[in-house]
Amino acid sequence: MNRCFPCLTLILCLCGWSSAEPLVEKGVIHQVFSGDHPDPTIVRDGEDFYLTYTSHDKYPGLKVWHSRNLTDWKPVSYALHQDVGLVWAPEFIKHEDLFYIYFPTSKGKNYVVTAKDPRGPWSDPVELKVNGIDPGHITDSDGNRFIYLNGGKFAHLAPDGLSVTKDAVVKYSGWEFPDSWEVECFCLESPKLMSKNGYYYLTSAQGGTAGPPTSHMAVTARALKPQGPWEESPYNPLVRTWSADERFWSKGHGTVFDDAEGNWYVIYHAYEKNKLAYGRHMLLETIDWDDKGWFRTTRNPMEEGKVISHRNESVESDRFEGDTIHLQWQHGGLQAPFDGFEQKDGALELRGSPDQLRTLQLNPFEHDYEVAAELGVEGDGMTAGVGIYYSDTHYVGIAYKGEHVILNFRDRVRRVGDVSHEQAKFLKVRLRGQVASFFYSANGSDWTKCSRSFELSGYQHNALGDYSYIRPVIYYQGEGKVRVRDFNYSPYEEE
Repeated sequence: MNRCFPCLTLILCLCGWSSAEPLVEKGVIHQVFSGDHPDPTIVRDGEDFYLTYTSHDKYPGLKVWHSRNLTDWKPVSYALHQDVGLVWAPEFIKHEDLFYIYFPTSKGKNYVVTAKDPRGPWSDPVELKVNGIDPGHITDSDGNRFIYLNGGKFAHLAPDGLSVTKDAVVKYSGWEFPDSWEVECFCLESPKLMSKNGYYYLTSAQGGTAGPPTSHMAVTARALKPQGPWEESPYNPLVRTWSADERFWSKGHGTVFDDAEGNWYVIYHAYEKNKLAYGRHMLLETIDWDDKGWFRTTRNPMEEGKVISHRNESVESDRFEGDTIHLQWQHGGLQAPFDGFEQKDGALELRGSPDQLRTLQLNPFEHDYEVAAELGVEGDGMTAGVGIYYSDTHYVGIAYKGEHVILNFRDRVRRVGDVSHEQAKFLKVRLRGQVASFFYSANGSDWTKCSRSFELSGYQHNALGDYSYIRPVIYYQGEGKVRVRDFNYSPYEEE
């Protein structure tokens, strides 16, 4: 009897089954990252997993995270340190002994960065010289390398993976979903590829990233060659929001991958119901294979079911000790990353620009929180404050402007009475239920609340565009310097 076990294990593996339990609970949606972590892409190296996601206009960009169990993640590096524009849906892969991250930018170009270790150092970005967005990489059985792009476009890569050798041509036209479905657009995007048992599998996003709650989806096709022709999965769509009553809206943009024991998963993103302002959360669940070589989620895809949240991307208070800035901080504003900062003597010193609003940004796990800091400002006309940011034109905050304390909201500036710097050495913003309130203090413990609060649920893509999200920032603009001390972050809980 025992001699049959290896044979049984081989049969199960060929059918897509694993003899070991998956790393996460089956039939459950796992919210592995709260807050905006869109367009996730993941690579496995033995028993180690690494992921990254869209970094928009934040630099350093392409934050790399590591895990061995798919639920507990720690940041290990940034892969992009050079301003190449807004960074969108990346592709994280390993080929031979080198890691690659392919990504498109708002400047209409595609780039790749490489590293021998995901912890870095990472190379400078290399332009691929191919149009399109959302590059997805695949290697065939002979070692030839290819990428797919949005719209089903297919191109040959050079052996080193750093350039395209032929013009892109369309090889896949997408899955025809019913005309009655409420979507944002057809929008064939996010080609993610892998191979198994002689087939190449292509999982794509369709339906549009935002728009109606039921818009986005992930669909799968397979072929015997990376060039196609492609056969659609009988289980399409792999993931989708079927009703506005579900907790997560616009589920889509999926990557399918396995673990070292042969279990399979899909990782994707989605908005939270009625909370689009917080951006797209990262979700993960298990998948199973049938005896015909097709996969589907282990839960009923039309019933959202149980959701388990895992706490990652925790924001920490910062005393700015030493001379190395904490990995949680990113600079916003499409300038040379961290150009004009110095951390020393327990403070972070930032140099402003008269022509551009600059921000130091965080991405909290919590929806409700407080951030406070002691700010020192040098320079006539310098504005510096603490706020909640969506874009350079849509943010709110409490700040110093010259000798005055002000509130920024929408396109307006309003003075906070005759409050002096001595009365407002510390500034604080509280976000609760998508409502921002503002405070000042002379000592950092006794706070005075400003009379105005601002409701921010409309600060989201369906209203304002840009696929952005609300997050806490230190913001500043003008000729001069800002010194940030005693930054405090705390989840907000009712007393």
